[in-house]
Amino acid sequence: MKDFENTFNLGNVDNFRSLKGYAGQELAFGRLMLCGFNVQRNLWRDAKYDGTFVVKEVPVKIEIKSSTRRGREYLNEFDCTSGSRAGGQIDRNAPSRTKLISKNDVDFIICVSNNDAYCWILPVEVVEITKRAKWKENYLKNFEEKFQIFISDNLKNIEIKDLINGFMKKDLEDLELICEKNNIDVSNKFKENHFEYSKDKIYSVDEKKSKKININYKESLVLDIWLHIVKSI
Repeated sequence: MKDFENTFNLGNVDNFRSLKGYAGQELAFGRLMLCGFNVQRNLWRDAKYDGTFVVKEVPVKIEIKSSTRRGREYLNEFDCTSGSRAGGQIDRNAPSRTKLISKNDVDFIICVSNNDAYCWILPVEVVEITKRAKWKENYLKNFEEKFQIFISDNLKNIEIKDLINGFMKKDLEDLELICEKNNIDVSNKFKENHFEYSKDKIYSVDEKKSKKININYKESLVLDIWLHIVKSI
């Protein structure tokens, strides 16, 4: 996609940093609209999500995170937390309210590059299970430009409401059946509740530090399902 960077802040506004955040939201909304989704923007700044759209009569709550890389040698990075505060009026001694975005707030995070409107569609359950707050774009390869996730109809025992509502609230038997019907390779074959899940499988990059994350059997099944879905698109 074409890079917009050479046109940034032609108007020379003082608050361009803040403006970029709003611009990123509009880029993501525009991409969704071009997919044919009727997007509704949340007008309350402190709402738990930025907007919604409906797929087959099921509402999807989205949080939009934008990033502006500084030159082509840098990577976009997205902060998947909420509750952070900024500004001179903020008491720096007050306890932090920053926390990971959760399924209680939103269904999907749409990460968008302000440089070229490129998007990554990240299920919030993946963020919750991995407990990863910072996502560089090279960690999001599995999720890049996966807008078709909202219309996938080649999956067995998975309905659109399952994609939107997530899988963690399902029974283990239902998750195992989904894996069986869709020929999903189950990582945690011995059903361990202290299982070391490969980070390489999630992020598609080789981490120099820890190669595993410790999760339970149900969480491992949910990750297996999500990774199968996005890789099948």
